[in-house]
Amino acid sequence: NSSTWGALGVYQAVKMAPMLIAGGRNVRSWLKKNPVDLFIPIDFGFLNIRLCRVAKQKGTKVFYFMPPGSWRRDRQGGDLAQLTDKIATPFPWSAELLLKSGANVEWVGHPVLQMAGAGTGEPRDTMAIMPGSRTHEIELNLPVFAEAFSKLDTKLRPTIIAAPGANEKRLSELWARNCSADVEISKEGSFAVLRQSRAAIICSGTASLEAAVCQTPSVVAYVLDSLMVLEAKLVRLKVKYIALPNIVLDRLAVPELYYPNATPSRIAEETQRLLDDGPERRAQLAAFSELRELLGPPDAVTRAARIALSMLE
Repeated sequence: NSSTWGALGVYQAVKMAPMLIAGGRNVRSWLKKNPVDLFIPIDFGFLNIRLCRVAKQKGTKVFYFMPPGSWRRDRQGGDLAQLTDKIATPFPWSAELLLKSGANVEWVGHPVLQMAGAGTGEPRDTMAIMPGSRTHEIELNLPVFAEAFSKLDTKLRPTIIAAPGANEKRLSELWARNCSADVEISKEGSFAVLRQSRAAIICSGTASLEAAVCQTPSVVAYVLDSLMVLEAKLVRLKVKYIALPNIVLDRLAVPELYYPNATPSRIAEETQRLLDDGPERRAQLAAFSELRELLGPPDAVTRAARIALSMLE
């Protein structure tokens, strides 16, 4: 279970390193001792690339589902061709780059489409709040998101979409300290709430893509602490986009707010524009329709399952 292993930046990763190293050793040991017909790593290249090497040494077939960095348009993992027997990737440019490197790859589409399913026309009377899944993200983002909501002119019901394993009591405490409005905490999963939401305030990550697929206009924000800001300055970090819809479309379709702009006032200002049927809302909805075409076939998970079964035959 890698749900608590996520980290952003060097110093956050160092904190996770002991758990990650121990977990990796356990899996490597298990792979060496047990006969395995098929190994299916998913994303998370730092750990999974090492495990691919162990699997290949044991003669195990490797099927990489969602290779790391597949969103990059300029490069893919150079060693994936040698470490895998088959790759299922979510983006067409990823498939082209991997094919050129000699990999056996298939573009299956992005699994978020199949996971989202079809909407049923629910009324959009909710404001989705998605502060992230990692502990430090929740602690940094949720107070700012709550204060931003308190500045909105709206009667929408705020609903925090809680990640699996999230402490509901802590979520309630952080919200209540910064916003007087009653909040619901949902563990139904993101898609159920997003389909009922007029708009969303989202921590950068896959959640921004989930909102786009659910046709929910959103503002993406990421609050950094002082050490994360210092680290970014020291390495002179430069990124073109941080929100997945913008990365996939290769243009700014969804507002992105991070240091120094991830403030309650700025988040509220950008979110308020999405609540009315104005040009900002219409532009996002049009971009989301375009995005769905780029995400490929709507049955990526089924296609990947068929590939896995064919590799076992």
